[in-house]
Amino acid sequence: MKPSIQEKMRPNNCFGCGHDNPYGLRIKSYWEGDTSVCRWTPEEFMIGPPDCLYGGISASLIDCHSVNTALSFAHEKSGNSEQYDRRIQMVTGTLTIKYLKPVPMEEVELRAVIQSVDRRKYMVKTELLSKGVVCVTGDVIAIRIDQEQTE
Repeated sequence: MKPSIQEKMRPNNCFGCGHDNPYGLRIKSYWEGDTSVCRWTPEEFMIGPPDCLYGGISASLIDCHSVNTALSFAHEKSGNSEQYDRRIQMVTGTLTIKYLKPVPMEEVELRAVIQSVDRRKYMVKTELLSKGVVCVTGDVIAIRIDQEQTE
């Protein structure tokens, strides 16, 4: 199997997406056509009342999956999809979450689509689903910050 979007970014200690953070979520996202998809299963301690996934974890999942989708998209457009250029980075500009239904403590699926790009702003729409039912949605603006811009 091809490496996930996040595995191409190593080393990475981010709580949500970093595979080098032993306490993190360590999500793995893959492209399926124009949609970035992640399947992920919560651990028991991530529970919130009543017997559902804690809402902050849902937000973190959507945040990291969305920003990683934008970062991967930027690399694809630059012709560099296999080996990531560490000088190209993304941060969350805005994160708008809508909780529609409680998220059961079982495998979930995240589905993200790039809606538009306006210079450094990547607008991403993400859904968090359980058994095909949309439980949480997120609208994320990921901001591209190349290393040259921060020096």
